[in-house]
Amino acid sequence: MEGAVGRVAVTGAGGFLGRYLCRHLVAQGLTVRGLVRDPAAVRPLLPDIELAHCDLPDAIDPGALADCAVLIHAAYATKETDAARMRLVNETGSERLFAAARAQGVGRIVFVSTVAADPAAPNYYARSKSAVEALCDPQHDLIVRPGLVLGREGQGLFQQMRGLMRALHVVPLFGGGRQPLQTVYVDDVCVAVERALARGVTGTLNIAEPEPLTLGDFLRAVAATHRIRCLFLPLPFGPALWLVQRLERAGVPVPLRSESLLGMQGLRAVPVAADLARLGVQARPAVESLQRLALPD
Repeated sequence: MEGAVGRVAVTGAGGFLGRYLCRHLVAQGLTVRGLVRDPAAVRPLLPDIELAHCDLPDAIDPGALADCAVLIHAAYATKETDAARMRLVNETGSERLFAAARAQGVGRIVFVSTVAADPAAPNYYARSKSAVEALCDPQHDLIVRPGLVLGREGQGLFQQMRGLMRALHVVPLFGGGRQPLQTVYVDDVCVAVERALARGVTGTLNIAEPEPLTLGDFLRAVAATHRIRCLFLPLPFGPALWLVQRLERAGVPVPLRSESLLGMQGLRAVPVAADLARLGVQARPAVESLQRLALPD
């Protein structure tokens, strides 16, 4: 580490990215406190990390943020289906969390957003991330916008599409699969956050591979590196979205959520070279990330 950071609190420490962040920061010598909904359930996953209770929007252990210099907000409710509940947990919950952190004297908030964050995005996830970004102070806080995070764990878009390939061996290419997709390997995100903390970086950072593949080429690379034989089937967005939304309303399980479809519809490329250079880090290309993921544990 390049500079003293102090104790770091991490929300969502029991989740995919949160676990990686906690383990990485501890390995770099930082003192980390994980904020989770169920400390007893998470303790076997993070046995060497102090845990505290945090269940947004209302339940925040008063001591969870005590003596912390930094709050990394990596928690997000992605499984909620009720729109009002999603806004309450994600947006209102983040607002209350940030207020509690500032009241406890936390000097810097690091919010894990997404390169897709946009108030006009077609999907709720990207719009809500943009709304929470607006709660940050660009002079003192940091917004980290990773691309699609690739790792062995998690339940995001990558894992959904890979699961669909393995189950059905048919891959729908919505909109022809021509959308640009920027990915980032989970370890590269952790290194970027660590460097940003050490260097006292504030403002906004885009962390992803500089040269995106198209969504179609990425999915073909997933099939090739994981040795999954698949039929790639171009489909128009409109009819597919209409069908999935009606199946969801009827309570019929679907392998790909409408929220994920809308996320694919809103994919766009963002500049990252200057931000990566600012941190002195690299974001490996998608194919290299996939090759690492295809190796045995």
